[in-house]
Amino acid sequence: MENSRYRGFKYFFIIASFIFLILIIYGVTAKDIMAEGSHMLEVYWGVFTFIDIYFLFFIFYFWIVYREKSILMSILWFPLIMGGGSLTIALYCFIAMATSKGDMKKVLLGKRI
Repeated sequence: MENSRYRGFKYFFIIASFIFLILIIYGVTAKDIMAEGSHMLEVYWGVFTFIDIYFLFFIFYFWIVYREKSILMSILWFPLIMGGGSLTIALYCFIAMATSKGDMKKVLLGKRI
């Protein structure tokens, strides 16, 4: 059974997914993504930010590998996270919460319980 905090987190993740989707669409259409990206890699903070973000993506992906019983599902999520970043992470969290029927243990451990 879902409580209000659980429901709030679930809504947070779906709203975050839509916000990230809008930001990605705006970012891709408003500027030249290749020029902007290469400029970011010219400065140390840009490089450090990419390393930091992708390290976080790997940490999240390892949780997915643990949580998912299916190797195929784990493999399918990898390019989605590496390409979609926070959008994909928020969407995965929403799906995990929406399919767990209010059981936080099932959100965290997935099909391993």
